[in-house]
Amino acid sequence: MIVRDATVNYGATFNNYANASPQGWVSLATFFPAFDAHFQVADHEANPGEFVGTENPDPVVDPDPTGVWGLLGYQFSGSQYVLEGETSSLNLGFIVQAAEGSYLSYTFFSGQTHTLYGEISSITFGSGLAQDSNGDYYFTEELLSISGLDTIGLNGGLDENGDVIDRTTGENDTHNIVNGLMNGDSSALVAVLDVNGYPSVATSLELVGVASNDADVLLAA
Repeated sequence: MIVRDATVNYGATFNNYANASPQGWVSLATFFPAFDAHFQVADHEANPGEFVGTENPDPVVDPDPTGVWGLLGYQFSGSQYVLEGETSSLNLGFIVQAAEGSYLSYTFFSGQTHTLYGEISSITFGSGLAQDSNGDYYFTEELLSISGLDTIGLNGGLDENGDVIDRTTGENDTHNIVNGLMNGDSSALVAVLDVNGYPSVATSLELVGVASNDADVLLAA
């Protein structure tokens, strides 16, 4: 039996978030519906989010074969992908962290177009996006962090031959999760939690007996 672990960490203000309006939450069961209902980005061309950190030196698909977009300052991969929503009352964003030794990458117009791939280590939700001295993003108010996602058998958006799985197949775990969150749809992430042993749609903090800043370990055979 292989035990796979992922951890859900709750920030100190998770169940008392001042900006949780017009819909608050006290658990994953109410957080994700609130996220889905109120996280919005009106125009992804105007607000595409940002890849930060070292770029992938050897992408499976080269998103910029002519180098033109790079000269214009565009970055199509990195150790993090970050996006802030535009619902002012909610003031919520998320940070996707690549697994150690991996990169989050975007194909752009090349190959399997507009497809995300790369192994995900963690996803953090919070408010007040800021950068540290190394350029890594963090939240001044971290609400929820799900780590260890690189231990539960997600495919990283690559097939058995190491090729990028096209977004249209519905089988690219990385694209499904990240693109879903970008569009205010957490269902792919919730499904991952459910499959890997965390009853995200039926459990409150009180029921599982953890404090708002404690951690739950997800176990799956």
